[in-house]
This record gives sequence, structure tokens and C-alpha cells, in this order.
Amino acid sequence: MELIQSLSQKTSLAMTRRMQNSIRILQMSNQDLSAYLAAEALENPCLDVRLPEGVAPAARPLAQGPTQAASEEWDPVAALAAAPESLYAHVGRQIDLRFASTAERRVAYGFLDMLEPSGWLGASVEEVAAASACTVAFAETVLSALQECEPAGLFARSLAECLRLQARERDVLTWELAAVLDNLPLLAAGELTTLAGICDCEPEDIGEILAVIRGFDPKPGQAFTADRPPVFPPDLTARKGPLGWEVELNRSHLPSVAVSADALSAAAGNSEARAFSAQAMSSARWLVHTLERRQATLLQTATAIVRRQTGFLEHGPGHLNPLSLEDIAGDLGLHASTISRATSGRMIDTPRGAFPLKTFFCRAFPSGAGQQDLSQDAVLSLVRTIVAAEDPARPLSDTAIAKRAQSAGTKLARRTVTKYREALGIPSSYDRRRKAEAGLVRAS
Repeated sequence: MELIQSLSQKTSLAMTRRMQNSIRILQMSNQDLSAYLAAEALENPCLDVRLPEGVAPAARPLAQGPTQAASEEWDPVAALAAAPESLYAHVGRQIDLRFASTAERRVAYGFLDMLEPSGWLGASVEEVAAASACTVAFAETVLSALQECEPAGLFARSLAECLRLQARERDVLTWELAAVLDNLPLLAAGELTTLAGICDCEPEDIGEILAVIRGFDPKPGQAFTADRPPVFPPDLTARKGPLGWEVELNRSHLPSVAVSADALSAAAGNSEARAFSAQAMSSARWLVHTLERRQATLLQTATAIVRRQTGFLEHGPGHLNPLSLEDIAGDLGLHASTISRATSGRMIDTPRGAFPLKTFFCRAFPSGAGQQDLSQDAVLSLVRTIVAAEDPARPLSDTAIAKRAQSAGTKLARRTVTKYREALGIPSSYDRRRKAEAGLVRAS
């Protein structure tokens, strides 16, 4: 065997610290951004930060009173408001520690972008793999590692998988418990005897298994957001002007940042001070540029969304068009993960009210060949409208609703109507009829 030594050159993308900070700044809410800039201003003499009105005094260390400034024991950094850690930040920190490969970390952050507030995964593995430009098998490997993050149950694709992850983490995943998790519909229906036959145990044993299941958290991600109030006022506003819809940033609640050269002139006679000031100036200029890019990305993203969803803004939820992160990313020439970060937690004020930007994203519902695809929200609105117009004494069956939807130009299967009706919380035609009859009896 002959050994050959050769040189090769390849290009790879390394995630620098500044790139990571740029991603985090794009993800931050206005409140988190104000607290972050206040802390940066304490360490960087070249950074001039003006926080918006309404920020808690503890989060405004630059506006310290004379008593605080004169006290040697007062620590302005410790006085910053300690906001609770978000689910995104909590999982992102674990990703940075768990994955050393750049490719794995990129796919892991792709899964993180699709993580819902409940802690469940809001997209399929195939969708994440396509957005991350990797194979499905590679994405499955990354997902398996992500499902080991704390708290247990994160990145689950179903309730059964969420509970199974927690049972495995607590080392209580017996064969009987696994069988019950595989048949949760029977448990919800109270079919304990049937479950006992599947698990080869007595019905009394199912009660003990149920007690173990009740000790699990079906939505582990909500522990990070339950006590955190929504961020108001909205980050953006959309109004219809003479030339069409216009989108603006709500700058009254944005911190302003400027670069100050006073530190450079003060350090003119000391080489070490000049080196420190030069580094501080570089960091301050980078931060100002990053903030400008953050605001531009938010504005461009919101403008592209509004441009595609004018029907919703003018006519209501029934006119919400199918829209995905990839659609907006294609319009702006950005990656879908950037759009996800830019829209996460953002609110926009419209004439119809304030909505999260995520509201405007909706999966398409295939209407059939030759017909324009509708969004799932539009189909939900159609089912709601048909039921609202029915005769309460003679409520429509799911088959009848499907026929009326087809008459309106949308082809729906009966099982699809059932699924959407239940999602809207609308009882069956039998239950609606009983409710109407009970109302007539009370009225008489």
C-alpha cells in the first residue's frame, strides 16, 4: 500500500462570536434589547445608549441618581432587571454546548426555529431538512440528540412522544406504559378494559399507569412563557395610505444607539488606553451597524408579509392566503431561519387589531386541480360561516357542510370537515340539535 500526501483547499463557514450575537440581537424583543444595550453601555465608553420611555428604572443603569452614583457598594450591572430566560435562549444555550459540528448546529437551530411555545415541534423533519439543505436521515439524527435537551419532552412531534421522552428520562418506561402511550385515544375514551387486554394486565393496573402519566408535563415549553406578559406596544404598524399599505417601525419604544468619540480623545496620551478605546470604538460601530440591520430586516420582513396578505387586512380571516417562511425568504433573498427569527414574538398593529406576525403564516389547503389553493385559516373561516348560517333546529351534518363548501368553490372531504369543526370547538350536528331543543324547552 502506497501512502500519498497531498494538499487540498476547501471553504467552510465558521460561526463567529459576532455572528452569534447578531442572531441573538435579531431574536430579541424590544425590552430584551434595551436591557442588553444598557449592560453593553456600562462596559463600552464609546457607546451612547438612550433607552425608550417606559423601561423599568432597574433596567436603565445610565440614568442613575446622585445617591446611587456616590455609593461605592451600588452595582449598576446587578441592578439590571433580570428577565426570565426564554425557551429559545434556554434551548439555544444547550445546542451550543451539545453540538460541535457547524452542520449539526445549523440543523439544530433549524429545529429550534420551528419549536412552538408548548415545546412541541411545529414542523415535520422533512420540512426542516429541506430548509436546512440536508438529508432527512441527518435531520433525524440531530432531532434525536435535541430530544435529550432539558426539560424532557421538548421537540416532541405528538403527545405520545412527549410523554414517552419524559418516561424514558425518568427511567419508568415499562412495556405496559409504552403500550398505553401507543393507545392514548382509548385512554381518553375511558376504554380501560380494552387497554388492559392490550397491555395484558388487569384494569386496576391501568389506573396505576395513569397516575404515572399524570405526573408528566404535556407542554414542557410553557414553563418558560407562562409567567411572562406579552410585549406591548406592537413592534410595527401597518396602515393603508394613498399609495397602498405602508409598514413602519414603532420607534418610540426602540432604544437609540450612537457612537461617541470622547473616549478616544481622552486616551490620546496612553498606549494601553488607546488600544482599549480603539477596540471599544470597533465594538460600538459594529453594534450600531447590527442594530440598523436588525431594524431593516424587521421592516422588510413585515412589508413583504403585508404585501402578500392585503386580503386579510382588508376583508378578514377568510381571505388569508397560504404563506410560508420560505415564501418570504425567497422574496427577500434571505434564509428561512432568518425570517423565523425576525417574526418570532413580533407584533404588528393593523386596522383590524394587533396580531403576531406568525399569524400571517398559514399552510395551504389543496383545493384540487384547476382551483386556487386556500389557506387553512380560510377553510376554517368557511366552515365557521356555514355553521353560523344554518337553521339551529335542523343543523347541518358534516356531509352537508362539505356539499355547501363545494358549492362555494372549495372541495372538502367529510372527514376534513369533521377535523376542522372539532378544531373550531363546534359540536356535532346531533349535539347542536340537542342544544337547540334544550333552549326551546327552557324558553317555553
